[in-house]
Amino acid sequence: MLRLFATLCALILLPPMATASALYEELLVAKVKLLGTQRPDPGMGLWAKQTNERLMSTLEGKWVDLGYSDLTSEDRLNKYCREFGVTFRKLTDYSFEVTSQAVLRHAKQPIHKEYIFKMGMSYNYRWNIQQQIDNLGDSEPTSTQILRNANGTSSLMMMSPNILLEVDFGFGMPFLWGRCPP
Repeated sequence: MLRLFATLCALILLPPMATASALYEELLVAKVKLLGTQRPDPGMGLWAKQTNERLMSTLEGKWVDLGYSDLTSEDRLNKYCREFGVTFRKLTDYSFEVTSQAVLRHAKQPIHKEYIFKMGMSYNYRWNIQQQIDNLGDSEPTSTQILRNANGTSSLMMMSPNILLEVDFGFGMPFLWGRCPP
């Protein structure tokens, strides 16, 4: 009876090893993906610098917003990249610009948006409002919206060399960017 009681207590109090191991693996993968190390306390200043360097070293190229992309086939992705792809270009070690192609019929020029490293995974951004007004018009309510959204802050995280997650703090929504095929 004592042996049965001890066995039942052990089963209740000690979680199965497979669960603990799976949890450990899940936590380890998350920490390495986000912080780039499994060691304790990487130091937020060092971590922020490394995060920015990783982003800047891989972001150049043509990207599409996967939320609006048609991924029903590879041909559709390629077509979407040709028509709606945006170009990410490094400006300095701490800034880059995103250039949207002029896809509107009445658009006079591409629209530029500049990102500047702030801290950690945060970047301040600024739209070129004159380009937006030239392309979209300066009548109400369009011009008010352009000015209201001219500046903001986003958190950027490279999920892989081909996937970039952006969370815009002003809109509170994620954008999932995918690299276009060469």
